[in-house]
Amino acid sequence: MEKPDFDALLEKYLKGECSTEERDLVESWYMRFNDSSASLSQSELEKEVGKMTESLAPLVPISIQRVSVLRRLRLPLSIAASILVIFSISYLLLSERQKEELVGRPQEGPISPGRQAASLTLASGKKIFLSEQQTGEVAQEAGVSIIKTSNGELAYEIKGTKGVLSGFNTLSTTNGESYRVKLPDGSIVWLNAASSLKYPVSFEKYASRVVSLTGEAYFEIAKDSRRPFIVNSRGQQVEVLGTHFNINAYDDEPVIRTTLLEGSVRLKATGSSASRVLKPGQQAELMASNVKILPADTRTVTAWKDGYFRFSNENLQSVMRKISRWYNVDVVFEKGLPEDTYSGAVTRHSNIRQVLEIMEGSNNIHFTIKERRIIVSK
Repeated sequence: MEKPDFDALLEKYLKGECSTEERDLVESWYMRFNDSSASLSQSELEKEVGKMTESLAPLVPISIQRVSVLRRLRLPLSIAASILVIFSISYLLLSERQKEELVGRPQEGPISPGRQAASLTLASGKKIFLSEQQTGEVAQEAGVSIIKTSNGELAYEIKGTKGVLSGFNTLSTTNGESYRVKLPDGSIVWLNAASSLKYPVSFEKYASRVVSLTGEAYFEIAKDSRRPFIVNSRGQQVEVLGTHFNINAYDDEPVIRTTLLEGSVRLKATGSSASRVLKPGQQAELMASNVKILPADTRTVTAWKDGYFRFSNENLQSVMRKISRWYNVDVVFEKGLPEDTYSGAVTRHSNIRQVLEIMEGSNNIHFTIKERRIIVSK
């Protein structure tokens, strides 16, 4: 058989359209990977895991059952404290009978993942819940038409420029919500759960395009050499001309992280005249007015925007903060938990029980779900 397009082959496998020869190839490929992985360094192995999980996570739900073939495929990442990898493989290799059993198995108190939703507070004070709005114009103010597009994005269209366009709109998400907005200048912002973005109805009257962020957002900024784009967030100010970057500034995170993917940004702590310039692939960590520049794992940082969680040697508390925001649950930690770290990727569209059961299987921890509360114990 000719060398296949493996992405296409995986898709056929998922649909059950593979020939016997193709199916054997898919399964033997995983076995070969497992055998050869022992010779890879830790960094090489993590890169390979990242590639595999990143391609699989958006396509396949996690299995809630750890079948023997998954245990057989467990990658030798004992160098890292704990590992959470390739959640989807067990589902890929299940028989049709096993899949039917999993689907039909009753679940106690299912907690659904987040959704595309947000509220928009207009300059007039009127609040609009966007998930309840139909496609088309949802509001008009000061010569600006605010439109909900067919893909659920919020967009602005300037209808008239004779008057002075003033006032601010605020786009907000709660736990379990995310949303995308195209700002009046054409910049696009993805807003993560439990976040808000305050911005002018129009940037026309301002020398700078200034917005305020709480929580986390990913920005793709439209270029405008006359008006720099400035993001004010918890304890810092980020100035750009045209670039792609992510800011994580949640109140419950110990560090504010600004990650640059493209272009350049200038960052300074609030109350300080000193600034630092980021280059693509760098991340600024701000803590108590001190800025540290580090190399960034951009795939991990922006995974939420693309519909999945990606962890890279991340401690349990950090992992659970992300899960808590997306699934809108409270997390309680009991004493004496192991200081483990997690790596891997999983779609954000899975039931929370599926994620937790696999985390239990690879670490000496236990999760108990009581209504919308997760208790973490040994």
